[in-house]
Amino acid sequence: MKAKKTTSARGAARTPIDFRQAQEDLRITLRQGMLDAATRLLTEEGPSSLTVRRVADAVNCSTTLLYSLFGGKDGLANELYLEGFARLKEEFRVASEQAAARKEDMSGLALLRLHARVYHQYAKRNPSYYMVMFGDAIAGFVPPVESRKQAWESFEVLIEAFDACMKSGALPPSNPTAAARLLWAAMHGAVSLELKGYYLKTERADELFDAAVHAVLRSLQVGPDDNNK
Repeated sequence: MKAKKTTSARGAARTPIDFRQAQEDLRITLRQGMLDAATRLLTEEGPSSLTVRRVADAVNCSTTLLYSLFGGKDGLANELYLEGFARLKEEFRVASEQAAARKEDMSGLALLRLHARVYHQYAKRNPSYYMVMFGDAIAGFVPPVESRKQAWESFEVLIEAFDACMKSGALPPSNPTAAARLLWAAMHGAVSLELKGYYLKTERADELFDAAVHAVLRSLQVGPDDNNK
């Protein structure tokens, strides 16, 4: 037998309320609201503002509710960690699409240099997020293994770009993943020093970042055999 639809006093058919779905929708809304509040605190006031109480107060809820949704501060920190990498991945994608739309020549090492610029600009525009992603901004937080694996997926564009360079002959054949890790290590080192204020002049920081990227790409162009001659 087919389920009967409920009707109002006027006889109009109404869809039955699904309370479980309504509760799930509310949970998702509350969770997103807390993440948005945490993001605002992070970007406007820095990592030190990320306390369970501050986030709960920002959305006018109890700390108990925040614990039930995230499992505490570490759960919230993990979500911000993943969000930071998701944003970086999106910026890589957008930059590549915009370059293609402008019909820029992305052959050779040009695409790798583009990704390096995107990485640098992202870090400078989002220093608090960057420190959550790569630093010790949130005391005691250690990203779970699965989160770290997911974070590394943001760098797939670098691996793919290195692979394309090696197949085209712009770089000698080697391991594209290892090459991507090497470039990331150089970029991260330069950016970390910049964000922590070790460079007194902005233009000096830009020069050193570009030099670090160039050194890695040059080393990969030359190859280990040539370096040993």
